[in-house]
Amino acid sequence: MPIHDAHYQHWEGVYCGIWTRRWVIARTGLTFALRNKTMRNLVALSWMLGLVMAGVLFLLGQLLVTDSIVIKWVATLNPGLQAFAKLLTAWLAQHPEISVRTTQNLLFYLFCVYSTPVSIFALGIAMPFLITQDLVSNAIIIYSSKALTRGDYLLGKFSLAFGILVMTWLVPVCWAWVIGNLLAPDWSFFWHSRAALGHALFFGLTTMIILSGLALGVSALSRREKSTPAVWFMWWVLGIVLQPIAQNTEPWLRYLSFSYNLKQIGLAIFRLGDDLKVAQDNIPILGEMLRSIRPVTREALNNPMLNGALLGLGLMLIAAGLIISKRVTPE
Repeated sequence: MPIHDAHYQHWEGVYCGIWTRRWVIARTGLTFALRNKTMRNLVALSWMLGLVMAGVLFLLGQLLVTDSIVIKWVATLNPGLQAFAKLLTAWLAQHPEISVRTTQNLLFYLFCVYSTPVSIFALGIAMPFLITQDLVSNAIIIYSSKALTRGDYLLGKFSLAFGILVMTWLVPVCWAWVIGNLLAPDWSFFWHSRAALGHALFFGLTTMIILSGLALGVSALSRREKSTPAVWFMWWVLGIVLQPIAQNTEPWLRYLSFSYNLKQIGLAIFRLGDDLKVAQDNIPILGEMLRSIRPVTREALNNPMLNGALLGLGLMLIAAGLIISKRVTPE
């Protein structure tokens, strides 16, 4: 027997792989983020928006039911709106393979674009839980002393931001599509609207990856927990303010707004100009209703500024990467 007994025992438990350790980082951050009441309210709000979208799809499907409450309500409208509703109903019934795809593609674009601010705000609330708090507590040194590399650490934090976007964006979109088409008068709506879902998922996943990367860069800017959310919200609001200013001054200023750049990507993916052209060809009265649309708006729908948006977002992600590389380093 040795003079000094170290009480060493060989580990006989279950071995956890590297992905389990990465998941621990993301799960811990999500747990702390969801303890925030505002974060929980934002998740609930995003899910409610998904239900509202499902309700809109349900009302659209009710146009095909002759004795539905929607048809009875349409009968009380003015003659112009009644004529439009009748033409829309006839188009939905005669060519569902085109009409369902076109209408749901337009509706899901609007839903994706106007629900994105909820996700952006949620990322701002969760900003301290990404990298900021670890800079304050020097937790990165502790992570580095374990069997984790800096890449593992960043992947876990990226998963945290991505997980927040899944809860506030991806789940409501999928929920709205499933429930809305499940309540449709014909289950063929699932098949006819597959392109709209594909566009929404492509745009959503692209947006989630970009926003997660930008959020990590902003969260690594400061050790102060109140500073990084303030920077995130100021950047977001400043970008919105710059868009109308850029139209009359320097057009390149609008590319400083990540929300504008993401909108351009959405227009390029959903191709709303083609959908409006199809709708106008099949519902002549719609063409008269859309004459009031400004030529600038039509040009934006038909030819989104995709190249400038991609360049702007690419430069933002490079800057975020440089900030992370400099700040997230064991001392």
